[in-house]
Amino acid sequence: MENHPERILIIKYRALGDSVIGLGTVQYLKSLYPKSEIIYGVPAWVAPLYRNVNGAFDKILPMSLENLSGWMNCWRQTAKLQPGLIYEMFQSGRTRNFFSIYSRLKNIPYFFHNHHLKGPGKIIDQGIIKPVIQRDLDGVYSLLSKRQQQRPEYLNFSPKLEMKNLAPEKKIILRFPFRFIFGVVATRITKMWPLENYVALAQKMLRAFPGCKISIPLSTSSIDLQIKDRLLVQNLPPEVEIINLPLQDLPEYFAASSGYIGNDTGLKHLAVAMGLPTWTFFGPEPPLEWHPYDPKRHVFFFLDPLECRTQAAHYCGLSSCESMICLKSFSVDEV
Repeated sequence: MENHPERILIIKYRALGDSVIGLGTVQYLKSLYPKSEIIYGVPAWVAPLYRNVNGAFDKILPMSLENLSGWMNCWRQTAKLQPGLIYEMFQSGRTRNFFSIYSRLKNIPYFFHNHHLKGPGKIIDQGIIKPVIQRDLDGVYSLLSKRQQQRPEYLNFSPKLEMKNLAPEKKIILRFPFRFIFGVVATRITKMWPLENYVALAQKMLRAFPGCKISIPLSTSSIDLQIKDRLLVQNLPPEVEIINLPLQDLPEYFAASSGYIGNDTGLKHLAVAMGLPTWTFFGPEPPLEWHPYDPKRHVFFFLDPLECRTQAAHYCGLSSCESMICLKSFSVDEV
């Protein structure tokens, strides 16, 4: 790209964790176009997460493309921001339709990386399975850079967020000693380390580290409420707090914590962005793609090889499983 657009809209219209992972590529884009205003487009329900934090973006665009009213609202907001260039990290059907029309009518360049496309193309290593941050970086490098610099390496672009306008008295309590976040939820049951193991781990940690605090973030969804009930009947220690915070308050809470232990879910990626060390359980999905972080600081548990994981693809797509060998193999003592 020879020109330097006044504003660039970069999009990651996916789940919470995906949007946090995308921050690394937003950082790289900002390094390529330091004079441009960077607008980060994310799902509307995810947008509050970024309300009280600073990142490489200058503005957040909340997007909802589920119906006609969402399209119209997104159109108005995008037109108001007046981006001179649009780039999408992980193109989906909805976003492809919306931004293809928008870019044609507004005469604005629209670039994208469709990870489902295979074979040679404009993007380096198109279709090859690799750490997701690297895939996103390769897209921007291939389409928006002059390729005069060395190709960016994903370990140099881990997502980063910082609290903004943090009151001085709150800075004092940051990094409360030995307060750990337990991430017990996941998008499907087959990605969850057994709940009874979390209870046993909490009991063991509290004996080993007197004064340790443990928090379990849960939402008010029916599934999370069921998880809460199951935890409460398993002799959960009183030092373990089940918390329910709005998205905009989670970053500050994480910033005041010491580490994350849990499933591979959006909370893990938020913990990484807030600078916490993490310990993550991987079951049906290998960490190659979804754990694009330094394993020395971000430890993971993964049983490999497993034939059941590779029968149909490079991962297991089951939503339920009787054996759960991939996750039940990790003992509390080992963790």
